[in-house]
Amino acid sequence: MKRYAFKYVKELTKRGTIHRPIAHVHLQSKEGGWFLFYPYVDSGADVSLFTRSDADLLNLELREGEYRPIMGIGRVMLPTYIHKVHMKIGDLQFNADVAFANSDEVPRLIGRETIFKKFKITFDEANLQTVFETYE
Repeated sequence: MKRYAFKYVKELTKRGTIHRPIAHVHLQSKEGGWFLFYPYVDSGADVSLFTRSDADLLNLELREGEYRPIMGIGRVMLPTYIHKVHMKIGDLQFNADVAFANSDEVPRLIGRETIFKKFKITFDEANLQTVFETYE
């Protein structure tokens, strides 16, 4: 079993400072290059979500993905396109279905689909870290 701990990110809000759980996630482009992202880890999200600019960076044609509108907070419908992307968290590489929004005005999220089956994920609030442990 391997263990990866990622410190929460500190953000200033109107109500003060808040710490949000993130992960260090690499996505592979069509050309084979790896790009590092720091998405929020969201146990309430079904699918992982990235931006239109992220799709461009990975050289993905946004609308070639499977169209899947997703419902966000406030019951707002967000048009997204699902792409199979090679992902890496720690040393573990795998294919994941990732939704790319037709917008850059969305937060990057790691959702349950694919990723939560590969790791035991702990939100360690006392130490302000998200811990990913493999099952191997």
